[in-house]
Amino acid sequence: MRRQLCLLITIALLCVLAVGSAVADDKGKDDKRLYEKKGDKERIYNLPFEQVWTACARAGNENFTVDHSDKESGILEFHSGISLTSNGFRVGVTLTKLEDNKTRVKVNTQKKAQVFAWGAGGRITEKFFKAVDEQLSNKPK
Repeated sequence: MRRQLCLLITIALLCVLAVGSAVADDKGKDDKRLYEKKGDKERIYNLPFEQVWTACARAGNENFTVDHSDKESGILEFHSGISLTSNGFRVGVTLTKLEDNKTRVKVNTQKKAQVFAWGAGGRITEKFFKAVDEQLSNKPK
């Protein structure tokens, strides 16, 4: 009886792990269909320029203070606020049209007036890309 109970518990745990793994794999596939990551600060979205530009502009407006945007040249510039670890950043986003309705998005972060940023530039980039992904997938925050 004890062996059967242990066997049933083991089988149940394996089933739970298998389902969790399948869900995680599906989630990763959705992200890969949406974009190809080229580095921490660059992605190639599998979508046309117009759609990605709109998502980037909205993400910038909702999360930062936009200083300049020029759709023709694919440039979006904004700045972040001051935080405990940062005096703020200037952020430049460059969008480039590629073949097959793909769009490259490259983010450049620059410290305003400080020596160390303690990883704040990377966090700002992550926040921006997360907001862009939410805009493109029509998911609310």
